[in-house]
Amino acid sequence: MAPPHFLLVTLPAQGHVNPSLRFARRLIRTTGARVTFVTCISIFHCSRIPNHHNIDNLSFLTFSDGFDDGVISTTDDVQNRLLNLKRNGDKTLSEFIEANRNGDSPVTCLIYTILPSWVPKLARRFHLPSVLLWIQPALVFHVYYNHLSVNSSGFEFPNLPILKIRDLPSFISPSNTNKNAQAVYVELMEFLKEESNLRVLFNTFDSLEPEALTAIQNIEMVAVGPLLPEDIFKGSKSVKDQSSYTLWLDSKTESSVIYVSFGTMVELSKKQIEELARALIDGKRPFLWVITEKSNREAKIEGEDETEIEKIAEFKHELEEVGMIVSWCSQVEVLRHQAIGCFVNHCGWSSTLESLVLGVPVVAFPMWSDQPTNAKLLEEKWKTGVKVRENEEGLVERGEIRRCLEAVMVEKAEELKVNAEKWKRLAVEAGKEEGSSDKNLVAFVDSVLRLCKTEEAM
Repeated sequence: MAPPHFLLVTLPAQGHVNPSLRFARRLIRTTGARVTFVTCISIFHCSRIPNHHNIDNLSFLTFSDGFDDGVISTTDDVQNRLLNLKRNGDKTLSEFIEANRNGDSPVTCLIYTILPSWVPKLARRFHLPSVLLWIQPALVFHVYYNHLSVNSSGFEFPNLPILKIRDLPSFISPSNTNKNAQAVYVELMEFLKEESNLRVLFNTFDSLEPEALTAIQNIEMVAVGPLLPEDIFKGSKSVKDQSSYTLWLDSKTESSVIYVSFGTMVELSKKQIEELARALIDGKRPFLWVITEKSNREAKIEGEDETEIEKIAEFKHELEEVGMIVSWCSQVEVLRHQAIGCFVNHCGWSSTLESLVLGVPVVAFPMWSDQPTNAKLLEEKWKTGVKVRENEEGLVERGEIRRCLEAVMVEKAEELKVNAEKWKRLAVEAGKEEGSSDKNLVAFVDSVLRLCKTEEAM
Protein backbone atom coordinates (compact mmCIF):
# COMPACT_ATOMS: atom_id res chain seq x y z
CA MET A 1 0.00 0.00 0.00
CA ALA A 2 1.37 3.45 -0.95
CA PRO A 3 2.11 5.84 1.92
CA PRO A 4 -0.20 8.86 2.35
CA HIS A 5 0.76 11.78 0.12
CA PHE A 6 0.57 15.30 1.59
CA LEU A 7 0.80 18.53 -0.41
CA LEU A 8 2.37 21.12 1.89
CA VAL A 9 1.84 24.67 0.59
CA THR A 10 3.61 27.65 2.11
CA LEU A 11 4.15 31.34 1.55
CA PRO A 12 7.59 32.14 0.02
CA ALA A 13 9.01 33.74 3.17
CA GLN A 14 11.79 32.27 5.29
CA GLY A 15 9.69 32.44 8.47
CA HIS A 16 7.09 30.20 6.80
CA VAL A 17 9.42 27.94 4.82
CA ASN A 18 11.72 26.95 7.70
CA PRO A 19 9.07 25.56 10.10
CA SER A 20 7.16 24.02 7.18
CA LEU A 21 10.23 22.12 5.98
CA ARG A 22 10.87 20.92 9.52
CA PHE A 23 7.25 19.81 9.74
CA ALA A 24 7.68 17.90 6.45
CA ARG A 25 10.74 16.11 7.81
CA ARG A 26 8.94 15.21 11.04
CA LEU A 27 5.90 13.99 9.11
CA ILE A 28 8.08 11.74 6.94
CA ARG A 29 10.13 10.46 9.88
CA THR A 30 7.20 9.64 12.15
CA THR A 31 4.69 8.26 9.64
CA GLY A 32 6.58 7.33 6.46
CA ALA A 33 4.38 9.72 4.49
CA ARG A 34 5.29 11.25 1.15
CA VAL A 35 5.41 15.07 1.13
CA THR A 36 5.40 17.37 -1.89
CA PHE A 37 6.55 20.79 -0.70
CA VAL A 38 4.92 23.61 -2.67
CA THR A 39 6.16 27.20 -2.71
CA CYS A 40 7.33 29.93 -5.10
CA ILE A 41 10.48 30.01 -7.20
CA SER A 42 11.54 33.24 -5.46
CA ILE A 43 12.38 31.58 -2.14
CA PHE A 44 15.08 29.43 -3.74
CA HIS A 45 17.15 32.57 -4.40
CA CYS A 46 17.51 33.43 -0.70
CA SER A 47 17.17 30.21 1.31
CA ARG A 48 18.81 26.92 2.12
CA ILE A 49 16.07 24.73 0.66
CA PRO A 50 18.56 22.82 -1.57
CA ASN A 51 19.96 21.22 1.62
CA HIS A 52 16.71 19.25 1.87
CA HIS A 53 16.77 17.77 -1.62
CA ASN A 54 18.23 14.40 -0.59
CA ILE A 55 15.50 13.43 1.88
CA ASP A 56 13.56 10.30 0.93
CA ASN A 57 9.85 10.90 0.25
CA LEU A 58 10.32 14.70 0.01
CA SER A 59 9.92 16.42 -3.34
CA PHE A 60 9.39 20.03 -4.44
CA LEU A 61 6.84 21.74 -6.66
CA THR A 62 7.28 25.43 -7.52
CA PHE A 63 5.39 28.16 -9.32
CA SER A 64 5.99 31.85 -10.02
CA ASP A 65 4.62 34.66 -7.86
CA GLY A 66 5.74 37.17 -10.51
CA PHE A 67 8.79 38.21 -8.45
CA ASP A 68 11.22 35.36 -9.00
CA ASP A 69 14.21 37.50 -7.99
CA GLY A 70 12.61 37.98 -4.55
CA VAL A 71 12.58 41.79 -4.72
CA ILE A 72 9.34 43.39 -3.46
CA SER A 73 9.50 47.21 -3.54
CA THR A 74 6.04 48.77 -3.41
CA THR A 75 2.54 48.25 -2.04
CA ASP A 76 1.40 47.46 -5.59
CA ASP A 77 4.07 44.73 -5.75
CA VAL A 78 2.62 43.14 -2.61
CA GLN A 79 -0.91 43.20 -4.06
CA ASN A 80 0.27 41.77 -7.38
CA ARG A 81 2.20 39.06 -5.59
CA LEU A 82 -0.88 37.98 -3.63
CA LEU A 83 -2.90 37.82 -6.86
CA ASN A 84 -0.17 35.78 -8.59
CA LEU A 85 0.07 33.43 -5.61
CA LYS A 86 -3.61 32.64 -5.92
CA ARG A 87 -3.83 32.46 -9.72
CA ASN A 88 -0.58 30.61 -10.46
CA GLY A 89 -0.71 28.49 -7.33
CA ASP A 90 -4.24 27.30 -8.01
CA LYS A 91 -3.30 26.32 -11.58
CA THR A 92 -0.11 24.49 -10.53
CA LEU A 93 -1.74 22.56 -7.69
CA SER A 94 -4.82 21.67 -9.75
CA GLU A 95 -2.68 20.24 -12.54
CA PHE A 96 -0.55 18.30 -10.05
CA ILE A 97 -3.55 16.78 -8.27
CA GLU A 98 -5.13 15.78 -11.59
CA ALA A 99 -1.90 14.25 -12.89
CA ASN A 100 -1.48 12.12 -9.76
CA ARG A 101 -5.13 11.19 -9.26
CA ASN A 102 -4.92 7.79 -10.97
CA GLY A 103 -1.24 7.12 -10.34
CA ASP A 104 0.65 5.22 -7.63
CA SER A 105 0.59 8.14 -5.18
CA PRO A 106 -2.57 10.26 -5.37
CA VAL A 107 -2.77 13.27 -3.09
CA THR A 108 -4.26 12.38 0.31
CA CYS A 109 -4.45 15.77 2.01
CA LEU A 110 -3.43 19.43 1.59
CA ILE A 111 -1.64 21.21 4.44
CA TYR A 112 -1.09 24.97 4.21
CA THR A 113 0.48 27.72 6.31
CA ILE A 114 -1.11 30.97 7.37
CA LEU A 115 -1.52 33.08 4.27
CA PRO A 116 -2.49 30.96 1.22
CA SER A 117 -6.24 30.92 2.05
CA TRP A 118 -7.06 29.84 -1.51
CA VAL A 119 -5.57 26.42 -0.78
CA PRO A 120 -8.41 24.99 1.35
CA LYS A 121 -10.92 26.21 -1.24
CA LEU A 122 -9.00 24.31 -3.92
CA ALA A 123 -8.94 21.21 -1.69
CA ARG A 124 -12.71 21.44 -1.24
CA ARG A 125 -13.10 21.56 -5.04
CA PHE A 126 -11.19 18.28 -5.36
CA HIS A 127 -12.99 16.71 -2.35
CA LEU A 128 -9.70 16.44 -0.42
CA PRO A 129 -9.21 17.18 3.27
CA SER A 130 -7.17 20.28 4.09
CA VAL A 131 -5.50 21.30 7.34
CA LEU A 132 -3.99 24.60 8.47
CA LEU A 133 -0.44 24.48 9.87
CA TRP A 134 -0.38 27.53 12.16
CA ILE A 135 3.27 28.54 12.58
CA GLN A 136 2.62 31.08 15.35
CA PRO A 137 1.51 30.51 18.98
CA ALA A 138 -1.89 29.01 19.69
CA LEU A 139 -2.81 32.15 21.65
CA VAL A 140 -2.26 34.29 18.55
CA PHE A 141 -4.59 32.02 16.57
CA HIS A 142 -7.17 32.42 19.35
CA VAL A 143 -6.91 36.22 19.06
CA TYR A 144 -7.32 36.21 15.27
CA TYR A 145 -10.14 33.67 15.31
CA ASN A 146 -12.23 35.48 17.91
CA HIS A 147 -11.22 39.12 17.83
CA LEU A 148 -10.42 40.32 14.32
CA SER A 149 -12.23 43.59 15.01
CA VAL A 150 -10.69 45.38 17.98
CA ASN A 151 -12.79 48.04 19.71
CA SER A 152 -11.80 47.51 23.35
CA SER A 153 -8.71 48.38 25.36
CA GLY A 154 -7.60 44.75 25.35
CA PHE A 155 -8.63 41.14 25.93
CA GLU A 156 -8.85 38.85 28.92
CA PHE A 157 -8.50 35.08 28.56
CA PRO A 158 -8.86 32.46 31.32
CA ASN A 159 -5.50 31.58 32.93
CA LEU A 160 -3.60 33.80 30.48
CA PRO A 161 -2.08 37.29 30.69
CA ILE A 162 -4.41 40.20 29.90
CA LEU A 163 -3.57 41.44 26.42
CA LYS A 164 -3.57 45.20 26.04
CA ILE A 165 -3.73 46.84 22.62
CA ARG A 166 0.08 47.07 22.53
CA ASP A 167 0.31 43.29 23.07
CA LEU A 168 -1.91 42.31 20.12
CA PRO A 169 -0.70 41.06 16.74
CA SER A 170 0.01 44.20 14.74
CA PHE A 171 -2.31 43.31 11.86
CA ILE A 172 -5.38 43.72 14.07
CA SER A 173 -4.14 46.64 16.12
CA PRO A 174 -6.09 49.89 15.59
CA SER A 175 -2.85 51.45 14.30
CA ASN A 176 -2.33 48.76 11.63
CA THR A 177 -1.54 50.11 8.17
CA ASN A 178 -0.92 46.76 6.43
CA LYS A 179 -4.39 46.29 4.99
CA ASN A 180 -3.28 43.54 2.60
CA ALA A 181 -2.15 41.27 5.43
CA GLN A 182 -5.20 42.09 7.52
CA ALA A 183 -7.53 41.21 4.62
CA VAL A 184 -5.84 37.82 4.14
CA TYR A 185 -6.22 36.95 7.82
CA VAL A 186 -9.87 38.01 7.77
CA GLU A 187 -10.54 35.87 4.70
CA LEU A 188 -8.81 32.85 6.23
CA MET A 189 -10.61 33.09 9.57
CA GLU A 190 -13.99 33.54 7.91
CA PHE A 191 -13.35 30.42 5.86
CA LEU A 192 -12.32 28.41 8.94
CA LYS A 193 -15.47 29.42 10.79
CA GLU A 194 -17.53 27.84 8.00
CA GLU A 195 -15.72 24.50 8.33
CA SER A 196 -17.14 21.60 10.33
CA ASN A 197 -14.90 19.19 12.28
CA LEU A 198 -12.06 21.70 11.99
CA ARG A 199 -8.56 20.55 12.88
CA VAL A 200 -5.53 22.87 13.08
CA LEU A 201 -1.85 21.92 13.54
CA PHE A 202 0.25 24.21 15.74
CA ASN A 203 3.96 24.93 15.95
CA THR A 204 3.88 24.73 19.73
CA PHE A 205 3.85 21.96 22.35
CA ASP A 206 1.26 20.74 24.81
CA SER A 207 2.92 21.88 28.03
CA LEU A 208 3.78 25.35 26.67
CA GLU A 209 0.24 26.47 25.84
CA PRO A 210 -2.23 24.09 27.52
CA GLU A 211 -4.91 26.75 28.01
CA ALA A 212 -4.69 28.24 24.51
CA LEU A 213 -4.73 24.77 22.92
CA THR A 214 -8.10 24.03 24.51
CA ALA A 215 -9.59 27.53 24.31
CA ILE A 216 -11.80 27.02 21.24
CA GLN A 217 -14.30 24.25 21.81
CA ASN A 218 -15.23 23.47 18.20
CA ILE A 219 -11.63 23.08 16.93
CA GLU A 220 -9.29 20.14 17.42
CA MET A 221 -5.99 21.90 18.13
CA VAL A 222 -2.99 19.61 17.60
CA ALA A 223 0.48 20.58 18.88
CA VAL A 224 3.24 19.29 16.57
CA GLY A 225 6.14 21.57 17.58
CA PRO A 226 8.54 23.00 18.32
CA LEU A 227 9.42 22.80 14.61
CA LEU A 228 13.16 23.38 14.90
CA PRO A 229 16.30 21.63 13.57
CA GLU A 230 16.27 18.03 14.84
CA ASP A 231 19.70 18.19 16.47
CA ILE A 232 18.53 21.01 18.74
CA PHE A 233 16.71 18.44 20.90
CA LYS A 234 19.85 16.45 21.67
CA GLY A 235 20.77 18.83 24.46
CA SER A 236 24.48 19.17 23.66
CA LYS A 237 26.27 22.40 24.60
CA SER A 238 29.25 21.57 22.40
CA VAL A 239 29.65 23.75 19.32
CA LYS A 240 31.30 22.09 16.33
CA ASP A 241 31.44 25.20 14.15
CA GLN A 242 34.86 26.82 13.92
CA SER A 243 33.76 30.10 12.36
CA SER A 244 35.34 33.35 13.50
CA TYR A 245 32.38 34.18 15.72
CA THR A 246 32.46 30.81 17.54
CA LEU A 247 36.19 31.16 18.14
CA TRP A 248 35.48 34.65 19.50
CA LEU A 249 32.74 33.23 21.75
CA ASP A 250 35.17 30.57 22.98
CA SER A 251 37.32 33.35 24.40
CA LYS A 252 34.48 34.70 26.60
CA THR A 253 33.38 33.57 30.03
CA GLU A 254 30.17 31.67 30.64
CA SER A 255 26.90 33.64 30.26
CA SER A 256 28.78 36.90 29.60
CA VAL A 257 27.83 37.66 25.97
CA ILE A 258 24.74 39.45 24.66
CA TYR A 259 23.51 37.99 21.37
CA VAL A 260 21.58 40.50 19.20
CA SER A 261 19.61 39.48 16.12
CA PHE A 262 16.39 40.73 14.53
CA GLY A 263 15.98 38.05 11.87
CA THR A 264 15.72 38.42 8.11
CA MET A 265 12.56 40.53 7.81
CA VAL A 266 12.74 43.18 10.55
CA GLU A 267 14.55 46.39 9.68
CA LEU A 268 15.36 48.95 12.37
CA SER A 269 15.15 52.68 11.77
CA LYS A 270 18.33 54.75 11.84
CA LYS A 271 17.25 56.32 15.17
CA GLN A 272 16.61 52.88 16.66
CA ILE A 273 19.96 51.57 15.40
CA GLU A 274 21.68 54.50 17.10
CA GLU A 275 19.89 53.93 20.43
CA LEU A 276 20.73 50.23 20.40
CA ALA A 277 24.34 50.87 19.41
CA ARG A 278 24.81 53.43 22.18
CA ALA A 279 23.26 51.08 24.74
CA LEU A 280 25.68 48.31 23.78
CA ILE A 281 28.71 50.64 23.71
CA ASP A 282 27.85 52.24 27.07
CA GLY A 283 27.06 48.87 28.67
CA LYS A 284 30.58 47.58 27.91
CA ARG A 285 29.42 43.95 27.93
CA PRO A 286 30.68 41.76 25.06
CA PHE A 287 28.04 41.26 22.38
CA LEU A 288 27.58 39.47 19.08
CA TRP A 289 25.31 41.50 16.77
CA VAL A 290 24.00 40.07 13.50
CA ILE A 291 23.33 42.83 10.96
CA THR A 292 22.27 41.48 7.59
CA GLU A 293 21.88 43.13 4.22
CA LYS A 294 18.12 42.54 4.16
CA SER A 295 17.34 40.63 0.97
CA ASN A 296 13.65 41.47 1.23
CA ARG A 297 13.29 45.24 1.00
CA GLU A 298 9.53 44.91 1.49
CA ALA A 299 10.40 45.74 5.09
CA LYS A 300 12.17 48.93 4.02
CA ILE A 301 11.43 51.92 6.25
CA GLU A 302 9.83 54.84 4.48
CA GLY A 303 12.25 57.67 3.85
CA GLU A 304 15.35 55.60 4.70
CA ASP A 305 17.42 54.26 1.82
CA GLU A 306 20.42 53.12 3.87
CA THR A 307 20.85 49.48 4.82
CA GLU A 308 21.41 48.63 8.48
CA ILE A 309 25.11 48.09 7.78
CA GLU A 310 25.30 51.65 6.47
CA LYS A 311 23.30 52.98 9.42
CA ILE A 312 25.93 51.83 11.94
CA ALA A 313 28.90 53.21 9.99
CA GLU A 314 29.58 56.07 12.39
CA PHE A 315 29.48 53.74 15.44
CA LYS A 316 31.23 50.73 13.90
CA HIS A 317 34.67 51.36 15.41
CA GLU A 318 33.28 51.95 18.91
CA LEU A 319 31.04 48.88 18.63
CA GLU A 320 33.90 46.62 17.58
CA GLU A 321 35.93 47.73 20.60
CA VAL A 322 33.28 46.07 22.80
CA GLY A 323 31.73 43.32 20.69
CA MET A 324 31.60 41.64 17.30
CA ILE A 325 29.40 42.39 14.28
CA VAL A 326 28.66 39.65 11.73
CA SER A 327 26.43 39.49 8.65
CA TRP A 328 25.33 35.91 9.33
CA CYS A 329 25.69 33.17 11.90
CA SER A 330 24.14 29.84 12.79
CA GLN A 331 21.66 31.03 15.41
CA VAL A 332 21.24 27.60 16.98
CA GLU A 333 24.99 27.17 17.32
CA VAL A 334 25.31 30.60 18.91
CA LEU A 335 22.41 30.17 21.34
CA ARG A 336 23.71 26.82 22.55
CA HIS A 337 27.19 28.28 23.22
CA GLN A 338 27.94 28.52 26.94
CA ALA A 339 29.19 32.12 26.58
CA ILE A 340 25.71 33.43 25.68
CA GLY A 341 23.95 35.12 28.59
CA CYS A 342 20.97 36.69 26.86
CA PHE A 343 19.28 37.02 23.48
CA VAL A 344 18.08 40.46 22.27
CA ASN A 345 15.59 39.73 19.51
CA HIS A 346 12.36 40.67 17.73
CA CYS A 347 10.39 37.71 19.18
CA GLY A 348 9.62 36.04 15.89
CA TRP A 349 8.09 32.69 16.79
CA SER A 350 11.01 30.56 15.54
CA SER A 351 13.52 32.65 17.51
CA THR A 352 11.24 32.52 20.56
CA LEU A 353 11.05 28.73 20.38
CA GLU A 354 14.83 28.49 19.92
CA SER A 355 15.37 30.58 23.05
CA LEU A 356 13.04 28.28 25.01
CA VAL A 357 14.50 25.00 23.72
CA LEU A 358 18.07 26.18 24.39
CA GLY A 359 17.27 27.81 27.73
CA VAL A 360 18.44 31.35 26.91
CA PRO A 361 16.83 34.38 28.66
CA VAL A 362 15.54 37.11 26.36
CA VAL A 363 15.36 40.87 26.00
CA ALA A 364 12.12 41.02 24.02
CA PHE A 365 12.18 43.72 21.33
CA PRO A 366 8.98 43.11 19.29
CA MET A 367 8.22 44.98 16.09
CA TRP A 368 5.18 43.65 14.17
CA SER A 369 2.90 40.68 13.31
CA ASP A 370 2.69 38.17 16.21
CA GLN A 371 5.83 39.51 17.91
CA PRO A 372 4.12 41.79 20.52
CA THR A 373 2.05 38.84 21.76
CA ASN A 374 5.07 36.53 21.83
CA ALA A 375 6.98 39.11 23.88
CA LYS A 376 4.09 39.36 26.34
CA LEU A 377 4.10 35.58 26.80
CA LEU A 378 7.88 35.48 27.31
CA GLU A 379 7.75 38.14 30.00
CA GLU A 380 4.54 37.32 31.88
CA LYS A 381 3.54 33.71 31.12
CA TRP A 382 6.79 31.82 30.70
CA LYS A 383 8.89 34.36 32.63
CA THR A 384 12.08 33.92 30.62
CA GLY A 385 12.59 37.49 29.53
CA VAL A 386 12.06 41.22 29.91
CA LYS A 387 10.20 43.29 27.33
CA VAL A 388 11.40 46.73 26.23
CA ARG A 389 9.01 49.68 26.46
CA GLU A 390 8.75 52.25 23.68
CA ASN A 391 8.47 56.01 24.22
CA GLU A 392 5.56 58.04 22.83
CA GLU A 393 7.24 58.21 19.43
CA GLY A 394 7.59 54.43 19.21
CA LEU A 395 11.34 54.52 19.89
CA VAL A 396 13.07 52.29 22.45
CA GLU A 397 15.62 54.60 24.04
CA ARG A 398 19.14 53.57 25.03
CA GLY A 399 18.38 53.90 28.74
CA GLU A 400 15.46 51.50 28.42
CA ILE A 401 17.60 49.02 26.51
CA ARG A 402 20.29 49.26 29.22
CA ARG A 403 17.62 48.71 31.91
CA CYS A 404 16.44 45.51 30.23
CA LEU A 405 19.95 44.22 29.63
CA GLU A 406 20.91 44.75 33.27
CA ALA A 407 17.70 43.07 34.42
CA VAL A 408 18.35 39.97 32.30
CA MET A 409 22.11 39.77 32.82
CA VAL A 410 22.22 40.72 36.53
CA GLU A 411 19.10 41.59 38.54
CA LYS A 412 16.81 38.79 37.34
CA ALA A 413 19.48 36.53 35.93
CA GLU A 414 19.02 33.60 38.33
CA GLU A 415 15.21 33.67 38.21
CA LEU A 416 15.14 33.83 34.41
CA LYS A 417 17.72 31.05 34.05
CA VAL A 418 15.73 28.75 36.33
CA ASN A 419 12.58 29.35 34.28
CA ALA A 420 14.49 28.99 31.02
CA GLU A 421 15.89 25.62 32.14
CA LYS A 422 12.36 24.46 33.00
CA TRP A 423 11.03 25.26 29.54
CA LYS A 424 14.13 23.81 27.94
CA ARG A 425 13.43 20.46 29.63
CA LEU A 426 9.75 20.49 28.66
CA ALA A 427 10.47 21.56 25.08
CA VAL A 428 13.06 18.83 24.57
CA GLU A 429 10.67 16.22 25.99
CA ALA A 430 7.95 17.32 23.57
CA GLY A 431 10.16 17.69 20.50
CA LYS A 432 12.37 14.63 20.74
CA GLU A 433 11.67 11.40 18.81
CA GLU A 434 8.51 9.73 20.16
CA GLY A 435 7.80 12.78 22.31
CA SER A 436 4.30 14.20 22.70
CA SER A 437 4.42 16.09 19.40
CA ASP A 438 5.46 12.98 17.46
CA LYS A 439 2.57 11.08 19.03
CA ASN A 440 0.15 13.90 18.19
CA LEU A 441 1.34 13.85 14.58
CA VAL A 442 0.92 10.07 14.23
CA ALA A 443 -2.61 10.36 15.62
CA PHE A 444 -3.34 13.18 13.16
CA VAL A 445 -2.23 11.13 10.12
CA ASP A 446 -4.24 8.12 11.34
CA SER A 447 -7.34 10.31 11.57
CA VAL A 448 -6.79 11.65 8.03
CA LEU A 449 -6.49 8.10 6.68
CA ARG A 450 -9.65 7.02 8.50
CA LEU A 451 -11.49 10.00 7.03
CA CYS A 452 -10.31 9.12 3.52
CA LYS A 453 -11.41 5.49 3.91
CA THR A 454 -14.82 6.58 5.18
CA GLU A 455 -15.33 8.88 2.19
CA GLU A 456 -14.21 6.16 -0.23
CA ALA A 457 -16.74 3.76 1.26
CA MET A 458 -19.60 6.24 0.84
